[in-house]
Amino acid sequence: MINFRFHLVSLTGIFLALGIGIAVGATVVDRATVDALESRLRRVEQRVDTTDRENERLQRDLQGWAAFAEQGGDAAVAGRLEGVPVLVLGVRGIDRRPVDELRQDLGAAGAQLGGTAWFTSKFKLEKPEDVAQLAEIVGVAPRGALSVRRNAVTRVAAELAAEQRSALLVALRDAAFVDFEDPAGGPVDLAAVPVAGSRFVVVSGAGAEVANEDLAIPLAQQLSHAARARVLAVEAGREGRGDKAQAVRAAFVGPLRVDEGLAGLISTVDNLEDFRGRFAAVYAVRDLGDAKVGHFGVGRGATALVPESA
Repeated sequence: MINFRFHLVSLTGIFLALGIGIAVGATVVDRATVDALESRLRRVEQRVDTTDRENERLQRDLQGWAAFAEQGGDAAVAGRLEGVPVLVLGVRGIDRRPVDELRQDLGAAGAQLGGTAWFTSKFKLEKPEDVAQLAEIVGVAPRGALSVRRNAVTRVAAELAAEQRSALLVALRDAAFVDFEDPAGGPVDLAAVPVAGSRFVVVSGAGAEVANEDLAIPLAQQLSHAARARVLAVEAGREGRGDKAQAVRAAFVGPLRVDEGLAGLISTVDNLEDFRGRFAAVYAVRDLGDAKVGHFGVGRGATALVPESA
């Protein structure tokens, strides 16, 4: 008669046999597994050592370029823009440090800086009263934010390119659509900006308070058509580091590079955060005087790191 004790003994025997089998099998498999894991570990350690050496080399290279920029950057561009008038146009929200450093490099090159006009977040035209106010300044009907902003950008570009005295920038500043920073040399009359023969540097990027497609890109496009081969569009980018950080490069200048209507009209630089990008920007502004344009940097659409003249 089969009873509970029989089942218990049978189950115990089964599990005992299973345990012995696992133990015997593990003795054979475990050695092969350990050998494989150790081999993989050695390969990983070799890759880590190689990566560490490469990172150390790149870090030394970066430190070398930083030292070069600090100690010899001014000498590398000195006199390249002697007496050339330059007006900087930027959009609030982007990293100020590369812009400030570019302006210092332009000054070291001898450029006659006309100041910096910063377009503010008010250009988003999120409020009806902002739309009405900008429409009044530009002299158009307040028929929607998109139409008013487009007309404003077109008029700004036309008047800057015409280099005639205009109250437009003054009106935009007084209404807080534009912040104007005087150059380091002292205050200037905004109504007289820009001076004759000015070259324009338009600065924006991924952090712009007003979307690039709404302001910076159409401004660069319109200005390039109105002031042919006198416009440089620049931005600072960043490389992706870590699991969450994403690379951001050519968010502003990328669409300008693929715009067939701008071929031969505008230059671009996409690595303003690096001295090499600012170096390229100085020489790109210089080449505008000879109607030479190009796309420089390390992002998509760049054809060279620096202009040939450099």
